[in-house]
Amino acid sequence: MFKVKLEFHIHIYRGKKDEEKSEEKSFANCDYFEFARQEISRTHSNQSFSTSRNYGTAVRSLKSFFGKEQCPIDLLNADLMESYEKWLRRRGVCLNTIACYMGSLRAIYNKAVEMGITTQRNPFQKVFTGCTKTEKRAISEQEINRIQSLTLKSGSFAELSRDIFLFCLYALGMPFIDVAFLKKTQIKGREIIYNRHKTGQPIRVKIEPCMKRIIERYQTPDSIYVFPLLREGSPEDMHMQYTKLLGQYNRELKRLARKAKVKRNISSYVVRHSWASIAYQQNVELPVISKALGHTNTNTTLTYIREVNNSRLVAANRKILKRLTGIGQAGIDDFK
Repeated sequence: MFKVKLEFHIHIYRGKKDEEKSEEKSFANCDYFEFARQEISRTHSNQSFSTSRNYGTAVRSLKSFFGKEQCPIDLLNADLMESYEKWLRRRGVCLNTIACYMGSLRAIYNKAVEMGITTQRNPFQKVFTGCTKTEKRAISEQEINRIQSLTLKSGSFAELSRDIFLFCLYALGMPFIDVAFLKKTQIKGREIIYNRHKTGQPIRVKIEPCMKRIIERYQTPDSIYVFPLLREGSPEDMHMQYTKLLGQYNRELKRLARKAKVKRNISSYVVRHSWASIAYQQNVELPVISKALGHTNTNTTLTYIREVNNSRLVAANRKILKRLTGIGQAGIDDFK
C-alpha cells in the first residue's frame, strides 16, 4: 500500500547510511497525500495556522486534479505538475493563486526530500511560482482625508473600522494583524514596541497625538489588548477569531470607501501601500521606508511604491542632465 510510516524513514535521514540501499525501493511506497496530511498536522500543532490552511487548500486542489486519494510521491514530476497547472488555468484560477498552490505543494515535497523520504526530482520546475502585477493598492492623501472626515455613528463597527484604518496609517503602516493583537504591555511610555507577526522584525513607533486620541477612545480596563477586537483564548481560537475579524473589517472598509467616494476597493493592505507611497513622494529614503514597514529586503518595499508617479524621476533626471551637459531648463523643455 502507498501509505507509509514516516518514522520508518527518519532513521535514514539521521545517518544510518548502511541501510540506505535496502530502503531506497520503499520510496516508491510513500504516499504524498499521507505525508502532506502529517505535515499539515505538524504545522497546525506548531500554531502556524495560516501555513496549515494554505497547505490544506493546495493539497485538496491537487487531489481533485489527481482524482484519487493516494499518490505515490515518485509520481510527482515536472510533466504531471505542468498538467495540473494547465488544469487550474482552464478553471479560471488566477496566476497568483496558482503560485500559492504550487509554493505550498513544493514546500511539502521539499520537506519529504529533506527527511530522506524521496530524492529531489524538481517536479515544480516548469510551473508558475512567481507573482503577477496586482491592482494598485495605494490611495491618495485626498481619499484618505475623505475617509477621515466621514460622519459615522458613535460606537458603531464602522467608526471602529475607520479609526483602526487611520491608526494603522499613522503608525507607519502597521499591519492590521499587529494592531489586532497589540497588547497594552507593548506600549512603553511614548512608544509602541512590537515584533511583526509575519517576519518577527522588531518595530518601534512613537505615539503621536493623533494615535494617542484613538488609543484613549477605546481603552477597556478588563482587556490585555489595546483595541476591542479580540478576546483572550487558545492560540487556535485566537486564530479563528482573527480570520473572522479580518473578513468583517475588509467588508466594512469597502463600505467606507463607497461612502467616501473612493473608487478603488480598499482592504487592510491599502494602509501599508498608501503610507509607503506618501512617504516616498515626500522624499523619505527607501531604507527608511523599508525599516518602517519591517521589511528585511528593500526589494520588497519597491513593490509597495512601484506605482508612484514618474514625475519625481523626470525631475531628478533633469537635474542630472543639467549638471552633465549644462543644458538649462528651457533647453530640456524643448524636448517635451
